[in-house]
This record gives sequence, structure tokens and C-alpha cells, in this order.
Amino acid sequence: MISFQPFKKVISGALCLFALTAAGCGTSPAQQGAQAGVAPAPAPAQEQTIEHDMGKTVVKGDPQKILSLHPWISDFLLSLEITPSASPSSGPNSTEFTWYLKDGLKDSVNLGWQIPKPNLELIVQSSPDLIIGNQNFGELNEQLSKIAPTIFIEPVEDDKGVRKMRETYLRLAKMLKKEEIAKKKIAEYDAEVEKYRAQLKAAMADQTVMFLRVTDKELRYYSPKLFEVLYDDLGLAKPANIPDAAKSFQPLSIEKLPEVNPDHIFLLHEGGDRVSSLRETAVWKGLDAVKNNRVYEVDYDLWFQGFGPIANRLILEDATEKLLGAKANK
Repeated sequence: MISFQPFKKVISGALCLFALTAAGCGTSPAQQGAQAGVAPAPAPAQEQTIEHDMGKTVVKGDPQKILSLHPWISDFLLSLEITPSASPSSGPNSTEFTWYLKDGLKDSVNLGWQIPKPNLELIVQSSPDLIIGNQNFGELNEQLSKIAPTIFIEPVEDDKGVRKMRETYLRLAKMLKKEEIAKKKIAEYDAEVEKYRAQLKAAMADQTVMFLRVTDKELRYYSPKLFEVLYDDLGLAKPANIPDAAKSFQPLSIEKLPEVNPDHIFLLHEGGDRVSSLRETAVWKGLDAVKNNRVYEVDYDLWFQGFGPIANRLILEDATEKLLGAKANK
């Protein structure tokens, strides 16, 4: 019988010699490069697919320069301990960052107000790794995505249409892999809610609270949609005939105000003749809230544009202080 063992040994030895020669006598390519003074090639960036409100977006690596297209998105990012690389101003008539966010945005590029049409040139100049917008920018998805990967998020709403801060926060946190931070911040927020809610429950019982806006054209009676803080978190009583939360507000004539007749009014206005004229009417002067000096003017940037862990926490405090006056405990 013919034995093939010696032949196998020869082949084995030859292959081993070839392998050692090809590999640099057992030295890895990275080691060879290091010995030759050449840095090894960097590992390719890992890809992740982010599911968002307009589909899915592939993002390479861990984005460091995240651009925000709306102040409330900047609020959520800052609370997630992410400083936006660029952020919009507080509103259409302002060139400054929102007052309660500006300290956190001191190192961010100011994009100015970006609605209804963002400044694409300025966005390109800021060189973002990731862009985050909302439905206002949906039609520009293709253009924005050519600049950087772009994701979209809208406030999460419950089955009644109320905008939910916690659920929105957790949704964005999941997209950005910051869920543990979000859970911690929500627990801190809930502790604040319980503190202020207890103070108000003891002092106000079932006194009703209305949010009223006076524009140049009309009075607007706001629904619970934008005010989870007031009616859910703080548990304040809703006035009569409050609009359904499916819509943000309903126009209201001055003559209809007595049918609502709330105990307290949070009033948003831009000044001008309309609010001055309203204050001079017998209808206004006859409201319980007016007669009892319980009308509280509120800040546009915080109470109307504000949404997020930072804004909501400030509204908790501001609402409680206004409703209780000096009796509020921080």
C-alpha cells in the first residue's frame, strides 16, 4: 500500500512557508504598518438606522454636530445633555435664542428663525452630522438630506389630542440612544409636578383656569392640547365650554366670555389697541377672574412656543407662583 504521509508533510511545510512569507513571517498587516511607520486604516464607521416620523434614515457613526430646526427640539436636546451645533432663534420677530435656552446654546450657531423656509445656505455652512426637524420642514426632506442625514419628530399626542411631553422626550431619546438620561430627567420632573400639584390642590380646590390669547384679529380660547402642564400635570380644573383637544383653540367673541367666566385667566397678548379695548369693556370687567385680580400675563416664548422638559418645568413654577402668589414654595 502506498503511503502519502511524506507528501502531505512536504505540502504542509510548503504552505506554512508560503503563509509565513506572505504574512511577513507571522506579523499582522497592522503590525507591519506600525513597524513601517504607517498608521493602520481606521475602522469603518458603524451605521445605524433611525426610525422617525417620516420614515427611516441611515446615520453613520455617532453624530457629534446635531442641528435643530425648532426651539422645542433644542429644549429636548439640551435636556438630553446634547448641545445643538446650530439652533433657530426664538420666533419670527426675534434674532436671539429663546431666553431660557440661551445659556445652553452659547456655543451654538444661531440660524435665525427657520419657519416657513429654512436658510439652507446657513445650514450647509454649519456642517451638521445630523439634522432634526418637524413637520414644518417635511417638504424639504430631500434638500435637507443632501446636506446631512435628517430625521423628523412631532409631539406625541394622546387619544384626545393632548400633546405629551414625556412620550415625545422618550421617543427622541430612543432615536439618539439617550433613553437612560431621559428616564432620569422625567423622574426629576415628576417630583416637581407632585410638589406643585400638592400646593395647588390645597389652595385652589376646583377653581377653574382659562388660557386666553388676544391677537390683532380675535380672542382665542385654548384647549388642553398645548397645556398638558396645566390640566394634566398640575390637575387644574377646566373652565366651561373648553374646546376639544383635537384643535388648539377656538375663536371666541367678547359676548361669550361670561359663559366661560373662569376663576383664573392666563392671558397672552402682543399689546396694541385690541387688548386695551377689551379691558375697557363691561363684559371683561364683569368676569370673576378680573374682579378678583386673577388675570396673569404670560410670556410668549415660554408659554406658547415652549415645549420640552426645560420649558415645562419653568411653566410649572411660573403657573404655581402666579396662582398662589407669595404662598408658592419652590
